[in-house]
Amino acid sequence: MLMNPVNAAVAPRGRTILLSSVSSDSHTWNLVFLQLLLEETGHRVINLGACVADELLVQECSAIRPDLVVISTVNGHGQVDGLRLIGKLRSDPETRDTPVVIGGKLGITGGAEADDRARRLVSAGFSAVFQDDAEPTEIGRFLASLDHPAPPPPGRHLMSTSGSFAGLAARRRSAGPLVQPRMGFSGPRRMRAGLEAVRRARAATVGTLTLDSYTRVKDYASAERALADGFPLNGYPLVTHGPDTTRAVLDGIQGPDFPVQVRHGSALPDDIIAALVAAGLDATEGGPVSYCLPYSRVPLREATVSWARSCERFAELRDRGVEPHLESFGGCMMGQMCPPGLLIAITVLEGLFFHRHGLRSISLSYAQQTDIRQDEEAVAALRSLATAFLPDDTDWHIVVYAYMGKYPRTHGGALLVLRAAAELAVRTGATRLIVKTPAESYRIPTIEENVEALEFAGAAAAAEATRTPPDAAPAPAPDTGIAAEARQLIEAVLDLHPDIGQALVRAFAKGYLDVPYCLHSDNHGRSRGYIDGAGRLRWASVGSMPIRGITGGTREHTVGSSELLSALSYVERTHDLLALRSQDTRTSDELDAGTTAADLRQA
Repeated sequence: MLMNPVNAAVAPRGRTILLSSVSSDSHTWNLVFLQLLLEETGHRVINLGACVADELLVQECSAIRPDLVVISTVNGHGQVDGLRLIGKLRSDPETRDTPVVIGGKLGITGGAEADDRARRLVSAGFSAVFQDDAEPTEIGRFLASLDHPAPPPPGRHLMSTSGSFAGLAARRRSAGPLVQPRMGFSGPRRMRAGLEAVRRARAATVGTLTLDSYTRVKDYASAERALADGFPLNGYPLVTHGPDTTRAVLDGIQGPDFPVQVRHGSALPDDIIAALVAAGLDATEGGPVSYCLPYSRVPLREATVSWARSCERFAELRDRGVEPHLESFGGCMMGQMCPPGLLIAITVLEGLFFHRHGLRSISLSYAQQTDIRQDEEAVAALRSLATAFLPDDTDWHIVVYAYMGKYPRTHGGALLVLRAAAELAVRTGATRLIVKTPAESYRIPTIEENVEALEFAGAAAAAEATRTPPDAAPAPAPDTGIAAEARQLIEAVLDLHPDIGQALVRAFAKGYLDVPYCLHSDNHGRSRGYIDGAGRLRWASVGSMPIRGITGGTREHTVGSSELLSALSYVERTHDLLALRSQDTRTSDELDAGTTAADLRQA
C-alpha cells in the first residue's frame, strides 16, 4: 500500500482538526477529499461543511479547541472572506492563538496577484496559505512543523521576509531615508485617502496611522460617541473602528513597497496591539518609558508589565510567518530640552527591552534638537551604542524625527528646520525621517500639507545625498562626550537588575534616569537642561544621574521661567528670523497673527 502523500515526509501525531469552508462557498468535494486525506494519516477531523458563517466557526473553534483549523475554499472569494474571518478569530481571546491555515482558489486572478494575496492573508493572521496548485505534501510538512519547529541557527534569528519593516535598513542603505508623516484622521474614508496620497507622493514614503487621544487612554466610549456625533478626532480610532474597517482602509494600499506603521502614544498598549494585529498590521512604536512618563499618569511599573505582555504577543506574529516591527520613541522624550545622552540611553534601553520580550525587528529614534553638530554626534553615538548593546540577531535601524518642540510660525522657517532634519538623516545614515509640516505650529495639517512636506523632505534628502557618496559611512562627528554619557547611563541601569523592565523601574526610583521637566510621579524631576550660548543643549543639573562632568561639566543653576520660555522658543525664533532675513516671500502670508516681523528681529 502506498503511503499517503501528506504523510510522505513525517508522520505527525494524531491531532484534532476543524475543517471548514468560508461563508460564501457552497462547494463540498474539496472538504470531503481533505477530510479523507487527513483522517487517513491519523487525525480526527470535524468537518463543518459549506457556507459556514464566521460566527459559527469562531463558536465551534472556542468549544472544540482544535489543534488546527483548516479553511478550504474554491469559489474565488477566499481572500475577501478569509481576511474577515481571521480578523474575528484573532480578536477572540479563545481563538487568537489557534493555528489556522487557508488554501484553495483564493481569488479570481493568478500570477503576482496570487502571491500578494498570500502575503496579505499571512499578514492578517493565517499561520500558512496554500495556493490552489499546492501539493498535499505541503500541508504534511506544515503539520510536522507543529511537532518539530525548526530552530534558528546558533547566534542568529531567522528573519521573516514578509514583515513590512524586516530588513528595511539593508534595502534602503544606498537609497537614502524613507520619509514618513505623523498623519491620522478619524474617518476611514479620509484616512484611506491620506494613505493613498502619501503612497503617490513624489518621494520614497512610509504610511502612518496615528491614533486619537481617546484611544491612547483607553476611553473607547468617548471615541465611539465622537464618531456617532460626527465630531472629528485628532487621529484614527483603531480599536473602535475594528479590524474589518481598518482592513478596508488598507486594502490595496499597504504592501511590501509601502509599509504602514501605527503610532499611538499609549502607556498601556495591549488593546492597540491586539487591534493592529487583527487588522493585518505589523509595525508600531512606543515603549514602556517613552510612552509612560511624558504621556500618562500610569505608574511606570504598570506600564512595563503592559509593554512586556504586548511585546510578547506582538512577537507571536513571527509564528505566522510575519516579522513584527517596534520602534522605540525613547529618543524623543519631551520633544525638546533633554540633552542627547539621555535620549540615546533611553532608546537603546527600550530596544533591549523589546528584544528581551521577543522582538527582533527594532528601530531606535532620535529627535532633531537645537544644534546640527551636536545632533550629528548624537546619532553617531546612538549607532555605536546600538551596535555594542543590541544582540547580534537584532535587525535594527535609526529613525530621525524633525524637531518636535515649538515649531517656527513662518512657512520659510519651518522648511529650514525640515531641510536640516532631512540633511541630518542623510549624513548620519538614518533609514527613516519622521516629517513635521509647517502647519503644525498652529493646527493639524491637511492631507495636501502632509504630502507637500513629505515631497519637500524627500527632495532635500535627495539633494544632500548628491553631496554624500553612495554607501559612504557617516562622517565621523566630533566627540564631546555624548557617547560616554549615554554608555554610563545604560550600564548603570543594566547593573540594577537582570530583568530590563525591573531595571528601568529601579533606575527611575533611584534617579539614575531623570527626564528634565517631566512631571510624572515616577520621575525624580531634579534634572534640568538649558541651551548654551552656542545653541547646544547642556545640563543645568543632572540630579542623581551618574554622569556629572562627562560632557564637559554642568552649569549648576536654577532655570527660571524666563530662561525656560526663551529656550522653548529658540528653534522657532532663530529659524523664523533666518527665513525673514532671506526675504523668502512665502513667509509673509504664513505669519501667525500674534507675531510680527519686528518681534522676530528682536531675537
